[in-house]
Amino acid sequence: MPPIWRDHYENHLMFGYGGNPSIQGPHTSIVADPAFTTEMDQLRPRYIRVSIGRADNPPDTDYYSTDTDVLKNLPYEFYRGGNSMSDADDPGNYDFAFIDSMITLVQSIGAQPFITMDYMPFTLSSDTTPEYQGAMGLLYFLAYDNGIRNSPPANNAVYGRVMYHLIKHCYDTYGVTYFEHWNEPDQQWLNPIMVKFFWKGDEYELYDAYAAIATEVSADAVLADHVKLGGCSFALYSIGNLIPIRFLQEVQANATKFDFLSFHPYSDTQFKGGYDSAKVALVEGWRSTYVPNAELINGEWGRIDQNSDTWGALDYGLNKVEHIIDMLNRNVSMSFEVALFDQETSEDKYTYLGMYRVGPIVPKPSAYVFYNMNRMNDAPNRLQLTVNAGMYALAGMNDAQDRIVVVFPAPDPGAGTNDVELHVSNLPWGSGDFHVNRYELTDASYAQGVVGDLTFSAAGSGGSYTDTMNYPSVNGNGRLLVWELIEGPLDVGEAEVASFGFSIQPNPASDRITLQFRGPVPGPYSVSILNAMGAQVHSEDVVGSDSKLHLHPELGNGFYTVRVNCEGKVYSGKLVIAR
Repeated sequence: MPPIWRDHYENHLMFGYGGNPSIQGPHTSIVADPAFTTEMDQLRPRYIRVSIGRADNPPDTDYYSTDTDVLKNLPYEFYRGGNSMSDADDPGNYDFAFIDSMITLVQSIGAQPFITMDYMPFTLSSDTTPEYQGAMGLLYFLAYDNGIRNSPPANNAVYGRVMYHLIKHCYDTYGVTYFEHWNEPDQQWLNPIMVKFFWKGDEYELYDAYAAIATEVSADAVLADHVKLGGCSFALYSIGNLIPIRFLQEVQANATKFDFLSFHPYSDTQFKGGYDSAKVALVEGWRSTYVPNAELINGEWGRIDQNSDTWGALDYGLNKVEHIIDMLNRNVSMSFEVALFDQETSEDKYTYLGMYRVGPIVPKPSAYVFYNMNRMNDAPNRLQLTVNAGMYALAGMNDAQDRIVVVFPAPDPGAGTNDVELHVSNLPWGSGDFHVNRYELTDASYAQGVVGDLTFSAAGSGGSYTDTMNYPSVNGNGRLLVWELIEGPLDVGEAEVASFGFSIQPNPASDRITLQFRGPVPGPYSVSILNAMGAQVHSEDVVGSDSKLHLHPELGNGFYTVRVNCEGKVYSGKLVIAR
């Protein structure tokens, strides 16, 4: 079971976030934010899909220039030679500094880059005029909306050799293995403004360009065995899907190296996770018909109606878990959720795509969903299960067969409550002792900054286990339930943690807060409040049952962490001050 919940798509790691540089000021750096490393440590990305040069919101107006001297010297322009084989083989014509820095950054957070070769190197294009298309030419919003960048190569052999040198450099230097050719070449026809937006050629020119790269890689024995080459992140937006179908027919007819078939099963339907299962089923059929040995890779998914208010809802993340399970059912091997970061400000709103707001970085509820999914990371052996019709659940076991994890995105019960029953049979440790921990992620625990809220622990023995619970809606959302069944007796400390915890009321707060404890307080405790930078701004010791804290007037509006230290254990919750 591949951990596809750890795959993400992000275009702005290098350039940061910001609007149109013709109108707005400098971009906000993501990697310079003190929270970047901390959040990536929690997210634990496996692959991050990145581009060799695409930038949705470039950092300055040079990226929109119509001056060819400016365009061909942009930082990401890795090839500076002419359109000949001798130039393509001259190492002096390559500058991999931008690509090197991008790969290094991705690998520094424990992930591997999935590299998309989605624009034409400047000097290789069959189009020499940097024209911007339609309304985009007026908006100057997408720098890759450029006739030079989107055109087929003037000479396929030279293009194939140049991209071969790029692939060889990335593999030899950094061990990068996945390379995707192009992005949404079938984003065409249905919308007059978007006609041939990402690829100005036809499907046969697309195949010829791809085949030129595949020929070069196949001729290199090392790369042929170790590098995965495929494409083309089809958007499924051409009439009758003739573009992807005819492309794949060419791949099949010529037995071209094609290691993976990538696609974008977007759905803008509100109140779901931005994923169309029917599109995945369609691509499954193409794979079976034309490239049966290719991996299925979901290159982008997760966009919903921009007018929806659910970008920041916990249910949006829960829907994504359902879609992840559906993809696993369909043998999708990678799944690049869109996107890590987006143009949220530090205001108290969550109205844009992305798992994190920027300026500063703040995780949205869907980020906490993915944090909790990481409990599946060391339980990769999928177990069979049944679940009510229309619902999804996932179960796995570790290699040592002493730990089982079950994940259930429990739906919002509305005004009532829902009953859940988990029954596990044929436990691998026979009649011995085991224990169970149940974790819950709700909108309330997210607000408190609790990633894994341990709400129940119990001991068991024998070959089966049953747990029942009833839950209400929390702020109009469902909840993520995660069970861990672990061989061995229950540790007393785990039971204590499960019974002791706290919530903060009110939240947001203005002048005072009350800590509401889930169970009896074991003894005296201390409370500290930390600001968004992690600096302690308040502390006090508490004896007895008083749980009211007065917030000092000097504490400004913003996000804080409340920590309770009780008998050697530390418990945390998120606080928002809004005066």
